[in-house]
Amino acid sequence: MSTYPAPRRNTRPYAVDEATIRNRCANPDAAEYTLYVRSLIHDYLGIGGQAKILEHARARGLHYPGLNRQKLSEQLSRYRLGPTWEMTELIIACLPDSCDTASIRALAAGWYQCARGQLPHGYKGPVSRPPGKPGQRNVPESEPSVPVLQRRLARLQERLYAENLRHIDNLRTSEKARNQALRHANQLESQFHQTREELLRLRTVTAEIATIREEYARQCVALELIATPDLRAKPIIDLPELPATRRRIRFGVLVATIDATAPPARRALARYLCVYAELAGISPTELATRADIATTVTADILAGRRIPTTAHATRLAAVLNCEPDTLHHLTNAASSATAVDEDFWTIANTVTTTSSPDAAPSPSDLVGSDPDNRGMHPHTNPTTPPPHTIADRLRHAATLHREGLISDHEHAEQRARILAEL
Repeated sequence: MSTYPAPRRNTRPYAVDEATIRNRCANPDAAEYTLYVRSLIHDYLGIGGQAKILEHARARGLHYPGLNRQKLSEQLSRYRLGPTWEMTELIIACLPDSCDTASIRALAAGWYQCARGQLPHGYKGPVSRPPGKPGQRNVPESEPSVPVLQRRLARLQERLYAENLRHIDNLRTSEKARNQALRHANQLESQFHQTREELLRLRTVTAEIATIREEYARQCVALELIATPDLRAKPIIDLPELPATRRRIRFGVLVATIDATAPPARRALARYLCVYAELAGISPTELATRADIATTVTADILAGRRIPTTAHATRLAAVLNCEPDTLHHLTNAASSATAVDEDFWTIANTVTTTSSPDAAPSPSDLVGSDPDNRGMHPHTNPTTPPPHTIADRLRHAATLHREGLISDHEHAEQRARILAEL
């Protein structure tokens, strides 16, 4: 059995606490300087930071003979004035590359000067004033300290980064909304152009239809003024009637209701209104309702027995969509026509042209029966046309004057010459 006593275990704690360091240091500034250097290792390297310092020193070529864990620990816990500047420089050089070593070194130099009363030997770099310490003579100051500024700078960078991200998101949202609005505007513009083209085509077709309707109504008026019973005979080609499903517009139905004994000017006015009513497919009852005119009054107007008033003519033109100027002109012409004019035309139709001195003699005035006597044996194909009635000659002169083939003076002379034969 061995007689040697068992070795005692070291009961000293592995880590030296802050109170022990403050007791061992010569002054509070030295304790603060030591604690600052220790905090660098703990903050940037974490647990086992002293061993990592040695590893980084070897990796970065900063290791020198005699540098070991014991020597590093003694400088950080037993030196009364804190670690030497060479050891502090070594520890700062072994920190991670992301650290701001220039600011850390400036603040460490400030603590070194507070602890030992002088700047590090041979150090020419900047010196930062430690928090709560008075300014040093002939030493550049930094207030507040670099770590505080670093923390503020970091928070400012984070806030600026967040604000930039928010602004970028807002810009992207605005750009997206602008692009959508631009696409929508392009679609609306395309639809606008298409609608405008359709509207222009519709207006063109509407104008063409209105022109055709007006021309047709005017032709019907002219036909009513110049037509004779011979012109109203059965047509050469008798077309079959349209099916009932296709006969929305029935031509000739309302025209047939015009009073044949009415004056020609009134019949022309009635024919004009009936044509537009037939083109619109409106019955007399419906026309009276839409024009706010009594049914009997409307029927008399369409039959030529009554002349519409100015208010009635305005409402009829609005409902039938006819030309107000033409309707006004026909209304004035129908209003100026008198019974004397109608009697004149009636008498003119019954009067024939008197025989002139050069006319052929009647058979009772001829003597003899010579076959060469053209009075007894006229040519089968006479070279001169049969004489026209005075009414036909007056109508023909009126037609020539209306078509502009003769002037007003010539028309007056012809009318006077024809009336002189009565």
